[in-house]
Amino acid sequence: MKENYFKKVIKIVLCIAIMQTLIIGFNSSIFNVCIYAKNPTWAQIKNSSTYLYKSAELNSSINNKWCLIENTYFVKILNNYNSEYYKVEYNGINGFVKKSEICLINETPLMPYPNNTTFSVGKTNCYMRSKPQIKDNTDNTICVVPANTTGLKYIGKTIGEEAIDFKGSVWYLAEYNGYVGYIYSAYTTSITPIKENVETVSLFIGNDFSKINPLTNTTCVILIIVTLIPCLIILFMLYKPNNKKVKARINTKKLKNTITYFDENL
Repeated sequence: MKENYFKKVIKIVLCIAIMQTLIIGFNSSIFNVCIYAKNPTWAQIKNSSTYLYKSAELNSSINNKWCLIENTYFVKILNNYNSEYYKVEYNGINGFVKKSEICLINETPLMPYPNNTTFSVGKTNCYMRSKPQIKDNTDNTICVVPANTTGLKYIGKTIGEEAIDFKGSVWYLAEYNGYVGYIYSAYTTSITPIKENVETVSLFIGNDFSKINPLTNTTCVILIIVTLIPCLIILFMLYKPNNKKVKARINTKKLKNTITYFDENL
């Protein structure tokens, strides 16, 4: 009894597997069901005026800008924040970038950021600040950077307050001793030249890559056949009648007929 029950269960499972294989294969090959590709995770900057914003607001004030993103370099897409902005990572800083100012790509860049760029502080001490300005209602000083300090990590630059007359309004967003803040460029020297990124990448085209069908109709049919053959063989073996039992049933039937015959002649 247990053996018969076990065989019935196997038959039911195999029948369900065969039906699912046929349904999936039929849909994939006949109706050409599309499989969605993975969304791109990197984008390239296509101009020299793209900012990394602190919030996804239509606010272009200096308080809502981290820095300019270097042209030809890349940002890592963290999520599709809304219809106007992506949330991204650039050179260790999380922020937001306008969708209209970047190009999604298919590859992962080898050198996405100019992260080997450094600079030094000149002959006088200077402040690292939380905003690219000095005149503020509150003290925005983060720390003092001593004179002649070298190897400050350059993250980006932004346009802020002209802290010293005729010295320009460029501030560097930098990392120093675990702090991230702004240093007025007039106090700095020896910034590493930032070269154009010349990596070859291909643009992500949503209409071509958002849906893909990796299998052709012929491939689908071959996979269906290869999958079905073992299942059909197993089913055949399970449904194949046992010759010994069939012969036993035939002999039993003949014996009954014989007994019945003799009874009638008596």
